[in-house]
Amino acid sequence: MASATPAHPVADSNRSKHRSGKKRGRRPDDHQHRRLVPRSDVVGTSTFSLVEHASFSSTGNQGAQPPREARTEIIRLFHEQPRARSLHPIIRQFRPIPYTKDGMRKEKATFLVDKKGQIFFFRSYRARWLMQRSNELEHAFRVLLRDDLTNDLSDGLRAKHAGGARGSHLPIIIGYHRQSAKAPVLAGWHSKHAIRVQEFLALSIVQDIIRWVASVVQIVFPGVAARFHADAKWHEQKYGIKPAFGLFWNFCHNAWFPGQKRIHCDPHADMKNQIGVCVLVIYVLAGFEFDDDVYTWLVIWEAGVVVQLPPWTLAMYPSSLFFHFNIDVDEIEFVSTKGPVFPTPSNSTPLRHGSDEGRGSMVFFNQSTMCTGSSTGYATLKEARAHGHSGAIDITLTCQEAFERYLELRPMELADLQQ
Repeated sequence: MASATPAHPVADSNRSKHRSGKKRGRRPDDHQHRRLVPRSDVVGTSTFSLVEHASFSSTGNQGAQPPREARTEIIRLFHEQPRARSLHPIIRQFRPIPYTKDGMRKEKATFLVDKKGQIFFFRSYRARWLMQRSNELEHAFRVLLRDDLTNDLSDGLRAKHAGGARGSHLPIIIGYHRQSAKAPVLAGWHSKHAIRVQEFLALSIVQDIIRWVASVVQIVFPGVAARFHADAKWHEQKYGIKPAFGLFWNFCHNAWFPGQKRIHCDPHADMKNQIGVCVLVIYVLAGFEFDDDVYTWLVIWEAGVVVQLPPWTLAMYPSSLFFHFNIDVDEIEFVSTKGPVFPTPSNSTPLRHGSDEGRGSMVFFNQSTMCTGSSTGYATLKEARAHGHSGAIDITLTCQEAFERYLELRPMELADLQQ
């Protein structure tokens, strides 16, 4: 596990040119995302490296669980006391990434970069358009769920998911997946409720969210988007199927049962997902004033950060590579700051206390089994190995191709000093 030493802010790298004004020798579209995310802050770490400290499988195709002893201890501490209080002494050492609410037109997106300048996390600013259409979003989820959480079978459903690895909510997963099947099939819930899913996907609010998610991935992680496009093309040629969620094969609506207050996830790793990004979209139900200043922040363990996720933002990160979970921070002795600067008594204000109800989330993701074809030319790793392919992927190269560098690091040359 990487040290949880607080990260330090790095300079915004708008300096993508030499002092002479000429661009460096890169493809002209490499930094397109910088121009298209004009309101953003960049926070870097001097200790964490995506390649060195994240958890990769031996093949490099997907993530991996942290060492058994470490994850067992984290889970034990998370559940040992109410509100994960036994973890607080450790989390206090992590770097808080608060969200500054300065009026929606002035709010900023946030990039987190590792010690080599590689982006490993992105948080958008709040989407006004989505907030204004919250009633449409709730209608969409009613189309998808109907009365599943309240009918005669709901008690059995609740019991089935009680104590789930990610929490006691109901994860509704739709879209194609492969798992151990020879060819992609629809997820079980999707197959059982195909008409509902069709109605859900036909709603304009759903299609607008799908387009929004795809566009942000394309802007911030163009290397990831290119790999996802390649996966989709291979499957269309091989099986005649396309992802229903833009760049993503799978969508999960995290639904909560009556009596539950919010979606608040337990420690877990999405290790079966691709080496790419998942996209988490946060919302709040009508009638609730969820206080995201203190409730349900996202802990990314290996990176040593705790991130505030307000409703109506999206977050993108390689969830397959990180042990992550939610935690309330109102009892943790760090404070929010204005902007991504390290907190000190002179620039900080105490965190306040408010409502902890009404928060929901949805997730877009791709499983690792859906990328084997484009990376090896064969449907499964077993088939690839049978034809002489190692089935392994170079982790360093994979990260270089998938995750953009916000900062460009290179030696200073004499010519630069003479400009």
